[in-house]
Amino acid sequence: MLFGASGFLFLIFFGFWVWALLDVIATDSDQCRNLPKVFWLVIVVLLADIGAFAWVLLGRPPKGHVLPRTTDFSAPRRPIALEDQPQYTASPAEITDRRSQELDRRLDEWEAEQRAKKADVENGKHEGDTDA
Repeated sequence: MLFGASGFLFLIFFGFWVWALLDVIATDSDQCRNLPKVFWLVIVVLLADIGAFAWVLLGRPPKGHVLPRTTDFSAPRRPIALEDQPQYTASPAEITDRRSQELDRRLDEWEAEQRAKKADVENGKHEGDTDA
């Protein structure tokens, strides 16, 4: 035999240690049990096989257990302020009606300006023309 029984056991334990080290690195830090991920990494590196067994028994997340997360990372995450809550305004209907009237007035003014510009273009006047 090339390695003998002790060499074969060494390869098995070394492979297990490398697997545990890579598993600690690949695991999300919020899924590690009992200790933070950095501590598990130090334990597995310094204690080798004992650290690898401790990782599997005490630190590795249970198989099939994934923490639910949102996949919508583009959504804004801001706290809801006091003024965003419905009970903050005294009479929201009055404010809404007043704002609606203001927007209607501005829209009417804009539409009148657009009609005037269109009439000027149809009559042959342009903004850059001068009557000299």
